[in-house]
Amino acid sequence: MIDDSQFRTQIRDRFPEGLTGVFAIGGTRTTYILDKNRHDRNPGRIRNFEDYADYILNGYLDFISLFLGLGGQNMIITALSHHRFYEQGVKYAAFVAEATRYLIRDRAVAFYQAQGIDPYFVGIDTLLHLPLEHPGHSLAADLAAFQRAWPYADGRAKVIWEIAAIPLFSFWKAHEVMGEAARRQLEAELARTTDLNRVYERLYRYYARAVYGTDLPMPHFYLGANRKGSLTLRSLFPIALLCGGSFRLFYTPYPTLFIRRETLQAILYDLAFGKPPVQLQESDYSDQYTSAMAEAEYQRFIALRDDPQSTVGFLRQAERA
Repeated sequence: MIDDSQFRTQIRDRFPEGLTGVFAIGGTRTTYILDKNRHDRNPGRIRNFEDYADYILNGYLDFISLFLGLGGQNMIITALSHHRFYEQGVKYAAFVAEATRYLIRDRAVAFYQAQGIDPYFVGIDTLLHLPLEHPGHSLAADLAAFQRAWPYADGRAKVIWEIAAIPLFSFWKAHEVMGEAARRQLEAELARTTDLNRVYERLYRYYARAVYGTDLPMPHFYLGANRKGSLTLRSLFPIALLCGGSFRLFYTPYPTLFIRRETLQAILYDLAFGKPPVQLQESDYSDQYTSAMAEAEYQRFIALRDDPQSTVGFLRQAERA
């Protein structure tokens, strides 16, 4: 395996705009339980939620260090769904809000400063829509105040924490966020071009700026977990902003924070240096197959077609006849 310094240089040369990844870090409770409680009489019970929150923060920060150390530049991390404020009552909502504040407390702040990271908290417009007395509202107010005070600067790595995002809500408010002058400029630029790639690029920049609060390259890949077999997309803003293109999806069959450096490096290597897609200039696949190749591929597809369990994404495997 290439050493970290050489690999970091290669990645930065390959992605001069800054390698940008989307990370749905799932299974945090499972990670904690298996790592800390697996020998207990009742492993699934979390007795000390402060210890759990502290443990997960360490996992987040270690994961960020790993990505940046391998040449990454920007991360969008889905940390909290808005569903967490409704699924288990007010008490759990209050805990979730308090645990999320770990991302703006002393240890996290020291980490951001040491690593040269600018942190952003996006999606919190949804929480500010809640009543003042709701735990989510006070959390969003604290995160917004933190952002107003943070000394952002060009050239730094960016970690964008996706908190309780509802993309349609934020897109609905985008013109209000960007202002009338920016909206008119966008409208004029769209009117001047019939290049659909250009249309998408301009719309992406506008809406990404509105929801992220900063300019961000189009993400290059998504890393999630499918430990239960499903290929769920849990990062909302980045997926909502996509319009095709070379965006790769990777899934680990275990909770994300169990990942090792070698695995993430292998993912980034495949992303950067794997075989590029064939750019065909013809309207068909002329000269791409021999008759033998076509027959073998046909038989392979037929065999897969006849096996219902060949489909990717099942939560449970049915018993075979």
